Amino acid sequence: MLGNDIRDFHDVGQGVIFEDLLASPPPKRIFQRTDGDWDKELRKWKAHELPLKALVDTSDRLGISTEVYTFLGDGAGDAVDRWLGRKGISLPVFVYDNVEELAYDLRFKRSMRTIYVPDQEQALTIGLRAQVVDSKKAWTI
Repeated sequence: MLGNDIRDFHDVGQGVIFEDLLASPPPKRIFQRTDGDWDKELRKWKAHELPLKALVDTSDRLGISTEVYTFLGDGAGDAVDRWLGRKGISLPVFVYDNVEELAYDLRFKRSMRTIYVPDQEQALTIGLRAQVVDSKKAWTI
């Protein structure tokens, strides 16, 4: 309770997977980072406009605490952060080796109520909080 308001004041958050939801690598090409320059590689990725707009709407307008997760590997987190920054999005980016590692850490982040994922396989690994979202559509709350 805060200031005679009886509603709950805990932080409710959401998480978003970067790969194949917010952006996808170039088509018909095996994605390989050849020179170690993630910034250069991510410039080739296709941004998915509607999920990015939903991300901005929920995090900025609605004020929902949001985290971005990537499985691209070491050094990619800062590049993803800069990629999002060029689109006017400033959110924390967390790098994980795989979805299982993310699912384990989410056990301790109970405030993350919804995790938006690009496919059913990741949703099954993460569990009930995961919601599969098409990269051609915006998610709704």
